Amino acid sequence: MPLVNSYNVLAQSAEQPEYQALWEPIALNPASVATLAFPTAAGAGSLVAGAILQWGLTGTPAGVGSYPPLGPTTSYPGGDGGQSGATGNTTFPYNWTVQYVDLASPSATVYMAGVLLGVGSLGAPAQPQGLTNPANSAIGSTAPSQIAMVGKRGIMQVLVDNTTTVGHTLEVSPTSGHTGQAHDTAGTTFTFGTTFGIALQAVTVSAGPLLCWAAVNFPV
Repeated sequence: MPLVNSYNVLAQSAEQPEYQALWEPIALNPASVATLAFPTAAGAGSLVAGAILQWGLTGTPAGVGSYPPLGPTTSYPGGDGGQSGATGNTTFPYNWTVQYVDLASPSATVYMAGVLLGVGSLGAPAQPQGLTNPANSAIGSTAPSQIAMVGKRGIMQVLVDNTTTVGHTLEVSPTSGHTGQAHDTAGTTFTFGTTFGIALQAVTVSAGPLLCWAAVNFPV
């Protein structure tokens, strides 16, 4: 899993190395149907640290929330605000909405947002739907205020669905059903908007996706 509390970049004195990455806090899609358990089978997509994220809802790159503002007017240059729907937006909550991230759909090449480093803090999982017995393993609208730490550039672990070779470029998996997973391209060619990093570790994948150290750079 991604490293959590360490500041020792050389990993001396039996300590783990520093987790080196630039990241952004972005709202997690409250309607996501992603599961939270680490995937153990081929094709299983899970919202875990190392998963690849895309803008919007899974399979719907353009989603920015249910009630986008109608825009500023001369009287209300800030757009919708307060509690009255000032510019004519009569739907709740009468204010600005936000962009979401969710698990990346296969071949979501131009919509990649980054790598999930944790929810709320490094390595931390998302909170599941309302407490049930047995516990619900998916997130949902009952836990709407979660913030994803989205890794944009640096050295981090990514979830890969095929065997990797050091130096090969990585892309979002093109395999149907492999949501939120990276894929070794079997080459070293970079393609803007398609490849996002380089594998720094040779990982043999057989039964299911595994974490692989990579140097990533998401241009958007």
